[in-house]
Amino acid sequence: MHDAARIGSGKEIDVLLKVNPNTRDVRTAQGSTPLHLAATNPDISALKALIAAGADPNARDADGATPLHMAAYSQNAKHSQLLLEAGSDPYAKTNVGHDPTSMARKVMGNEAAGVISLWILKGCQPKKAC
Repeated sequence: MHDAARIGSGKEIDVLLKVNPNTRDVRTAQGSTPLHLAATNPDISALKALIAAGADPNARDADGATPLHMAAYSQNAKHSQLLLEAGSDPYAKTNVGHDPTSMARKVMGNEAAGVISLWILKGCQPKKAC
């Protein structure tokens, strides 16, 4: 499941989830869920499939990072927007105090930082039009 989330497609995720739904939240040694890995995958369909299957958008890895931190650090603005819409906390901090916006800025991910900042400024809420 982790490889499919990281480099596969939503179709592959769907097949794996049909075979074993429990793989949706299986963790790596670092504590990453498939959703953390899908947040770095250029193919957004993997992220969409896991969100549709009910994956936790606020799951924390061993460093305290959420999937939104991973999307922001990977400079994936569309992924960041999708995670926010699914309920990711834009204020979540890692174990060393980094929020998703600071993770995006750290790697010059200005578009992802802008998506997250605009979400906060507009007072957007998950699962509601904004």
